Amino acid sequence: MALSSNQLERLALHSAFGLHLVAKWMATRSDVDPEIRDRLAAHLEAIDGVLVKNGHDWIRDEIEATEDALHT
Repeated sequence: MALSSNQLERLALHSAFGLHLVAKWMATRSDVDPEIRDRLAAHLEAIDGVLVKNGHDWIRDEIEATEDALHT
């Protein structure tokens, strides 16, 4: 299956936002392994960098808040 660059970008954005929602939920849970929380935060940081570099900085504050919550 070959996707156009527009389709790939949309898939990547939806995947990133989906992961963000899961990470946001996991940040509220006390039963999540700290290693998982740290790894999720690292992935969100990388995703945030790519999104901002590609002009999608409108969600940056929310993603950074989730990263911070994962570290607490």
